[in-house]
Amino acid sequence: MERRHVSTMLNIATLPASVTDIACASFGFSDVLERCTFRAASSDISALLRGYRFHTTRSCSSAGPGVGGPCLETTGPETSHNYCCGPAIGPDFPISHIYVAEPKEFDHGGMVTLLTDKSRTRVMVDLYIE
Repeated sequence: MERRHVSTMLNIATLPASVTDIACASFGFSDVLERCTFRAASSDISALLRGYRFHTTRSCSSAGPGVGGPCLETTGPETSHNYCCGPAIGPDFPISHIYVAEPKEFDHGGMVTLLTDKSRTRVMVDLYIE
C-alpha cells in the first residue's frame, strides 16, 4: 500500500525495486499535505523524477540565500527532520539535493518536492495540494 501511495505522489506507474523502508504521514487539514521517506538506489533517482516536470533548486545554506538563484530554506541545519512544515518521519538525513515540481494538474496550486542526501540514497517526498 505504501509503495502505491508514493508512486501516486510522484505520478509514476510503479516505484523502482530499490525503494525500501517507506514511512509516510499525512498532516493536512484543509489542504493535502503528505510526506514520505524511503531508501532508493542512487541510480533510480531519475526514475522517481519522471512523473512531473521537476527542476532543481539548492539549499540556501549551500551558498547563501542571495547567490545563484532560488533556494529552499529551513531553520538550522537542513535535514529531513527540520525541513519545512511537516512531521519528522523516518531516519534523519542531511538534505543535499532538492527537486521541485508545480503540476498544472493541481487546479488551485501546489507542489511536489523530492529531497535527497548527498549519496541520493535517502529520499523524502513532500506533496502539497491547495
